[in-house]
Amino acid sequence: MRVVVLGSTGLLGRAVTAELAAQGHAVLGISRSGAGCPEAPGSTARALDVAGARPADLEQLLAGADVVVHALGPDDRTRPPAPARSHFQTLLADVTERVAAAAQRTGVARLVILGSYFTAVDRLQPDWQLAARHPYIAVRAAQAAQARAAAPTVDVSVVEIPYVLGAVGQLVPAWTALLLGPLRRSPVGFALPGGAAAVRVTEVAYAVRLLAEGTVAAGDHPVASDNLDFRRLTRVALEALGRRAPVVTVPRSALAATLRSEGWLLARRGLDSGLDLLHLPDLLCHNTFLDLTEVESTFGIHGQPIDDEIRTTVRTAYR
Repeated sequence: MRVVVLGSTGLLGRAVTAELAAQGHAVLGISRSGAGCPEAPGSTARALDVAGARPADLEQLLAGADVVVHALGPDDRTRPPAPARSHFQTLLADVTERVAAAAQRTGVARLVILGSYFTAVDRLQPDWQLAARHPYIAVRAAQAAQARAAAPTVDVSVVEIPYVLGAVGQLVPAWTALLLGPLRRSPVGFALPGGAAAVRVTEVAYAVRLLAEGTVAAGDHPVASDNLDFRRLTRVALEALGRRAPVVTVPRSALAATLRSEGWLLARRGLDSGLDLLHLPDLLCHNTFLDLTEVESTFGIHGQPIDDEIRTTVRTAYR
């Protein structure tokens, strides 16, 4: 099977490339740098700015491919020029639509998109109105819809990914610096009030492979290996740092005030957030957990504590 991985030099792109190559698939990794994957020396690599590529460039790239894995685009931490909706629409939904259209024209069988678990949470908790309140989540939903409309004969899947833990080489998840970096210096370990689903980077790659091979039917599939409250995340991270600081939960009022201040500063600079900062406390103070039995029935991934991957993430980032 010939697979093209778009965004092959990022944490997840490298993990996916390594997983597919280890199973004997011919993998072509695409990134702006054109760097190869150290974990998959048998794979090939090519430089291309997919976001700016012409339709003919994409067709040439995908000609002869059986599967495309789309691991490109900004995530919810991005603070783009206002309005955020336009930024995410351009770089997430519209780019994916062009890739899907090229996949349709070149006879690609399957397209696997690395998405966000916020779309799964939105389905599980419709009363929270996540897509209505948060531009990033609305665009993630539009990304899947536009891809399917542009490629009606291609099996389009979305892997809905929560907090990722683990490392590939020296790469760690981008959110590490935001949530875990301050623990190195603060006299106490501040934890957010809620909790979230989490997944090992290797399990994301495994789920992508099953969809790429057609072992799992196409669809929107959340993937997770643990439901992790932020107090446990903070406690285990402090342990990995060799610190004995107490863990203190941030009050919702303090979190809301901090995010309002950030919103004011962003507005002054003409920037915006994909997750609406006025409504973000509601999201961070809830347990945005996933049904691990559903994940197990889909991918065979057994729910289990992810503490070892927290330690790996911290020690790789701050050794």
